[in-house]
This record gives sequence, C-alpha cells and structure tokens, in this order.
Amino acid sequence: MATRPKEPSPPVPPSGSVDKPASPQPIDQLKSNVEAWDPHLRFTVAISAKIAVLLLHTGRYPPAQDIEVTEEEDETMADVEVEQKRAKALSDQSLADAMGWLVTVCGHLDIDLQALPDDPIAKHIPVEEVKNPFDVAFELVLISLGLAHPTSSDKPPPLNYTATARALLVRTCGYLEIPLSVVESAEKTVAQTLYFQLQTTEKKAGKGGTNWDAEAKAARESQNAGTNKALKWAGAGAGFILGGVAIGLTGGLAAPALAPLLAGTLGMTFFSTAGGAVLIGTLLGLGGGGLAGYRTHRRLKGLDDLSFEAIYDPDLPQIPSLTATIVASGFLLDLADSVEPWKSTFIPSGLDAFAMKADPVTFLEAGQGLEKWVRNKALTTGGTEVLKHTALASLYAGVALPLTIFTGMATALDSDFSRCRDKARKAGILLADILEKKIQGNRPVTLIGYGPGATMIFEALQVLHERELGTLVDTAILISLPSSPSAVKWASARSVVSHRLVNVYSKNDWLLAINARLYTLSAHVAGMQPVTATGIVNVDVSDLVTGHLELRNVLKEILKRTANGLHYE
Repeated sequence: MATRPKEPSPPVPPSGSVDKPASPQPIDQLKSNVEAWDPHLRFTVAISAKIAVLLLHTGRYPPAQDIEVTEEEDETMADVEVEQKRAKALSDQSLADAMGWLVTVCGHLDIDLQALPDDPIAKHIPVEEVKNPFDVAFELVLISLGLAHPTSSDKPPPLNYTATARALLVRTCGYLEIPLSVVESAEKTVAQTLYFQLQTTEKKAGKGGTNWDAEAKAARESQNAGTNKALKWAGAGAGFILGGVAIGLTGGLAAPALAPLLAGTLGMTFFSTAGGAVLIGTLLGLGGGGLAGYRTHRRLKGLDDLSFEAIYDPDLPQIPSLTATIVASGFLLDLADSVEPWKSTFIPSGLDAFAMKADPVTFLEAGQGLEKWVRNKALTTGGTEVLKHTALASLYAGVALPLTIFTGMATALDSDFSRCRDKARKAGILLADILEKKIQGNRPVTLIGYGPGATMIFEALQVLHERELGTLVDTAILISLPSSPSAVKWASARSVVSHRLVNVYSKNDWLLAINARLYTLSAHVAGMQPVTATGIVNVDVSDLVTGHLELRNVLKEILKRTANGLHYE
C-alpha cells in the first residue's frame, strides 16, 4: 500500500494578505453547474476533498509525547492531560464535521464515497482536469454554505460557513493547484449576491437599504469625469446599473444585477422573505450593527472599553465578505495607530476587516514611554548599537542584563508594560466571548496582532480551547509576541485554529528582548525566535524589523512575507 506523503504546499496566502482584490466573477445565476462537469473532473475533485479530510489534522492535535514540559515552565503532566482531553473533544468534533462535509461533496458530485481510493496520493492528482479553476472553487463554496441544492421555506439552507469547512475547501483547491485568490473571488461573488438580495428584501420591506442603482450610476458618472472614486470602484471590481442592465466598470456582469436572480434560482424564494434576510444578515455579521456596532456588556476589572472599528475606504461600496478579519495593534505612538497601519493591506483586499481597540489610551501612553526611553536613555548607556548587542547577548546567554540598562528600563517602563500586559490578556478573554457569540457572523475569522496585540489574540485562543470551540478561527498570525508560551499553551492555541497558526519573529527586536526578559524569566521569547511546537508556522522578518516600535511601519511587508513563505510543517 502506498504511504501517505507529507502534505504539499498549496499556493494559498492567508486571508487579507493579497495585494490585489479578488474580483467577483461575472455569472448569470447563483446556482450549481456541476451537471455540466466531466465525470473525470468530478472524481478528481472528490479525491482532492478526501485528501483534505485525511490531512486536516496534520500538526493540529499533537499527541502527549510531542508536548515537551521543561523545568522552567509552570505546567505539569497533569496540565498536558487536561489539554489532551480538550483536544480529543475538539478533534472528534472536527473529524465529524469534516466527514459530513466530504459526504456532502461526494453526494453533490454524484460520486460514491466508497469508490474513492483508501489512501489517495496528493501528488498523483490529475490537476490537468481542472479547466476552469473558478468553477471548482465556486461550486465548493456553494456546497459549504448549503446552497448547492434546491431549498424552500420549510428547509432553508444553513448558511453557516465554518472555519473547518473553509480549511477543507482551501486545502482541496490547493491540491488542485487553485490559488487562494480564486477561492476568494468565488467567496466574494457569493457574498455580494447574498448581500444585494438582503438589500433588495429590506428595501421592499421599507427598512431602507442602499440604492445600488443610484450608487452605481454615480460611479459611472464619476468614471466619465475621470474622478478618483471611479478608479477605486473599478479597482474593487464593483459595477453599475444603467438602463436596467448591470455592467461592470471593468467589464462583465456586476453583482447588483444578480440579486433578483436568487429568488428564481433553485427554488430559493426563501431569500426574498424576512426569514431569508435574517439568515443572510446572520451569516455576514450584520445583526445589531455587527462588530463595528458592538459594545461589550461584560466588564473586567482594569479594562474599561473594548470596541471595533471597520477598516474601509468611504469611496467604495461597503459589501461584506464571507470571512472576517480582526486585527489588534500593540504599543501606539498615535491613537490612529489602532487602524492606520492596517489600511494599506486590507482596503485593497476587499475583505471585511476590523481593528480591535482595548483602552487605547493605555497603549498610547506605554508606546510614547517606550519611544521616549529609547531616545533619551538608550543613547546615554553607550550608544544604541552597544545596547542592542548587549541586550541580545544577555537574553540568549540567560545572564542578567547590565545593571544600568535593567534598572533604567524597569524604572521607566514597569508600570506601563504591566498595565498593557494585563489589559491585553483581559481583552483576549472578551474577544473569545465575542467570537463565541458570533458577533462576526456565521463565517470564519482571521486574527492578526502585533506586540501586546498578539497577546490579545493568543489569550483568546487559550479561552476558545478551554471552551472547546474549534470551528471559529481560520488563521491566526502572531507578530512579535512578547511572551514565552509553554508547549502546552502552544498546543492549546493550535487546536482551535483550523488552517494556520503563524509565529512571526525578529531576532533583531532588542526592545522586545528587554521588555520580555523583565517578565518572562525565559530566554525563549516567541517574538524573537522560531517556535519548535508542533503545527506552528514560523516566519522570519529579522531583515524587516530591527526595533519593536517599527512594526507599525512594516506591517504590509510582514504580511506579504507570511503570504509568500508559508507551508505546512
């Protein structure tokens, strides 16, 4: 029997990291077209889906013998046993969901699951059978949302796009050499069509709704006038309606014209009802104002405010996506740093992105305190270069930092750093509450944070593990994490991330070295070196980051690096 190979590296960057937006494809109806597929293509897709299921848990649930507990860590084997018990429950649920997804895929493709090879080989997949990558990705999105079969008001589609389903979809497409940009294009097509149907339904019910005809005509007029707004609409793949015909600014059929087609497609009249509008709104996270309108009712001592700000361009139509991204900044030098550093990445992407802000004034005071210390104190200790080498050498050698540096740093920054660390952890707990309530919608979420913002994300993953919630997070990217998590905590975090958990580090972040060394009492700071825990993807950005406060200026380049350098480990 052939042995199962190491999982290949599908060309799939994490959501939100692409430079160009994934434009929705011109289609005439939101419906399945699988009946027109060649039988060989159906079988090829089914085999790829089975491989995705078989390899879904690779690196995600490491066995107890792979979780090393060292003397310097607080955990014991009892902690490992608790983690393993929760991981077993998460694994069982994930496997059941994955098998259900595979059965649905095979049923839709009219392929007998028993006819598939017992142990298919990824490298033997005949990718040449895929003539139209978008058609395959689009079909898999419909299947994952329950839209591939006729529905009625008696049995509406689930419209629950889980992180597990998306991980399987992306992996399946990866084995077929279909890049993530095509998957995102298919997701965007479906999301826009559903959203325009929601707008149409609400408008008919007298609940407002955007007048897309007027918006699109205004964009067309702006295009004729050569204005910046028209160029932005064109770049986003938006369209306009003129004389009852929807024409994209860049050619093709625009999404607004697709909305009326839902009502007559595959019996989906349910979507034109109030119940259908609720389903769509719940999927896209629009209920109660969504994340942008959310205000936490839970108060944790020491954390006064937690809110989200949408990252968008006011000149572009605000159309939700089938995934949500939550970003968290660390130390701030300006209150705008909670949002501004992320705009260059997420506005062009066309993806729903929200900046999480937890008592930002505290992080501003800490950031300004750090900056002041770097400017004034570091130079008086013998020069910045000496400080860098001395601090890093001390960190890796495990000896005490020079007294003048250690004392000055502790005196100047102890209070600010402690408050930020405490608030970041509490914000992570509240973030887990929000994700559990699905304020972001019934869709996968990507979490990205740098510095203390990465601490927020990591803490949220710990809480999700404790609550055994493993179908919410698609990807988590931790940039310059200022702590030294144990192998148990890394295993806990990985267990609730369906696709990738990424550790982004810089060996040259000397400010992080001093800060973290003051509090972790460990030489293994995650933000400064690769993590050896199973299932973690490590990305080195040492050439981009030489100082912790520079992170805000190089986020776009960092996210490009994570997109280009990721692979399964």
